[in-house]
Amino acid sequence: MMQQELERVSSLNTTINDDGALLNSAKEEHIGMGGTMKGARGVLRKLGRQDVRDALILRCAIIFYWMVVAYVLWSRIKVPFLP
Repeated sequence: MMQQELERVSSLNTTINDDGALLNSAKEEHIGMGGTMKGARGVLRKLGRQDVRDALILRCAIIFYWMVVAYVLWSRIKVPFLP
């Protein structure tokens, strides 16, 4: 009976050690992923800023285009009451 109890405790000890090693492995992997997530967050913020900048540039280009079109039409069609 004592032998069986000793084997059970030994088996339990082995299981606990294996589970501890597995938890340590998961912890190390989690710590490694933390840096990756921070890097990805930074890249996503940078992409968001570039998207806003690109939209602003596009709007300015469209406004500039229509101003040029208006100037060309104004210079070609002389309206007497406009300077």
